[in-house]
Amino acid sequence: MPFVDIQGKLGISLDRWILTQSGEQPYKRASRCHAFEKEWIECAHGIGQTRARNECKLEFEDFYECMHRQKTNKRLLQIKQQRDKLVKDGSYAPPAHHAGNEEVRP
Repeated sequence: MPFVDIQGKLGISLDRWILTQSGEQPYKRASRCHAFEKEWIECAHGIGQTRARNECKLEFEDFYECMHRQKTNKRLLQIKQQRDKLVKDGSYAPPAHHAGNEEVRP
């Protein structure tokens, strides 16, 4: 702990950009990917960047997927393409509420 906390006295945080998910959040709630970021940081803490790239690869991949949702979006696109193919072949008919032909509610 430093003798003079300049950042605290000025009300700034120069380290905030490093851990975006761990920073101050609105309404004091944890952010969406906070748990994944925490696991990655706990794994990589104290072992160095070179070792962390190899040893903490799974934790980083989980954190990256939570942030960017690339695998999820790719899978949803595949599901949509398969559904469209089945509809075109005539082997699947979407439910009425998916096609906009639902009953009018009173």
